[in-house]
Amino acid sequence: MTVSQIISFAESFIYIALVARYLGPQGLGDLNFAVALTAIFSVLANFGLTTLTTREVARDKSKASKYAANVIPIQLLFALISVGMIVALVNALGYSQQIIYIVYILSIGMITSTLSTLFLAIFQAFEQLEFQSMVTIITSIVPLCAAMIAILLHLGVIVFALISLLTSALGLGYVYATCVRKFFVPRLEADFTFWRGALAEAWPMAGMAISIMIYFRIDVVMISLIHDTTAVGFYSVAYTLAEASTVVASVLVASLFPILSKMHQDSKQSFRYTCALTMRYLLYLALPIAFFVTLWSMPIILLLYGDKFGPSVAALQILIWAAAIMYITIVLGTASIANNLQKLTLKVTVMSIAVNVCLNVLLIPKFSFLGASFATVVTEAFGLVAGLFFLGRYGYAFGLKRASVPPIFGLAIIGVITALLLLENVPLTLITLIDLVVYGAVIYKFGINDDDKRLILGMLTTSKLTKAEM
Repeated sequence: MTVSQIISFAESFIYIALVARYLGPQGLGDLNFAVALTAIFSVLANFGLTTLTTREVARDKSKASKYAANVIPIQLLFALISVGMIVALVNALGYSQQIIYIVYILSIGMITSTLSTLFLAIFQAFEQLEFQSMVTIITSIVPLCAAMIAILLHLGVIVFALISLLTSALGLGYVYATCVRKFFVPRLEADFTFWRGALAEAWPMAGMAISIMIYFRIDVVMISLIHDTTAVGFYSVAYTLAEASTVVASVLVASLFPILSKMHQDSKQSFRYTCALTMRYLLYLALPIAFFVTLWSMPIILLLYGDKFGPSVAALQILIWAAAIMYITIVLGTASIANNLQKLTLKVTVMSIAVNVCLNVLLIPKFSFLGASFATVVTEAFGLVAGLFFLGRYGYAFGLKRASVPPIFGLAIIGVITALLLLENVPLTLITLIDLVVYGAVIYKFGINDDDKRLILGMLTTSKLTKAEM
């Protein structure tokens, strides 16, 4: 799954770079605004049912066909309601006809994407992540190839929305065929008793997901309303790069979710230990990633997108630190759902979105997309503190304060080294190599204990034995 995500993000980088250079900030802003708007409503169509399906099927795999049979019609109903709301809203806000057409097209794609996520949730529950990996690769190759053709033919921005629709339709076709071939033939059912129970269980997850999506996307809508879609284009480039840096955390946590759901039932001690270990290792990785992206932000932006996107450099330098915090908050959110504390996570998420909206209202009118970037970092930090506090009150203390000392100490050291070397005009490549060696030495000395060494040695030994058996 990690390999597929790396391939996907590599292709996404190429896709976004090509599209950004071709469409420019305004065209890219039009497209990304439509993506943000439909993404907010896609969570309503999902209504937390895919997460519920993964959790419950992971605990009892015999429930898979029952969940698919009933969740599909619920999602179709909610998706149609969502499309109607999107159509009404985009016309009421007075956007251009081109943006309205793009939103219409992406709204149709939202329906197919919603159904795809259900099948992916079932694959995840069965821990058959290779199928999810194939979808990831397919849905990154198709838009890249189609975008190259569209650029060669000098087609408009609406064609890129149609490419997104085609991609989601192909993804749905693949997951449906895989489900039929490997698992079961999906059949529709209207068990209203099941519907009531599932919706009652899923609504906190739905509320949390809707709040998260509003939090992640409302800034784009506000920037477009207060400023213009050109500012959205600058912001979207930086946001996409920052979001891409969370690939390791996203893949690892997605892989662990069904395991954590079952582990919480069998051994809460093992559950706490696994969560704490995951957070510690991810923290060791997140902070240097944020540091080096900050250091290399200008070469990255100019290489991928060109001089027209120069204003995105500062936004990336801010947003990458929000991504670093997300390495931990992703684990916290997943752990809360796995241990049936989704209502607690909903509370934290609603508090976070209130903070985010207030900051955006204050900062975007004056600082545009840079204000939105700063609001995102502050909100992520608030969500981290609140999540740790409330989970600690329920007996899930993960020792993150103690675990953060080695990476922060290492970061401080390489920060001083970098400042001194920059004053001497040392090339960034050499500075980065020196920093990596120093940071690695600090983590090995102060952040890796005997249990970690035994764990790593055991993983390497298992890998060698597996290769020998093959």
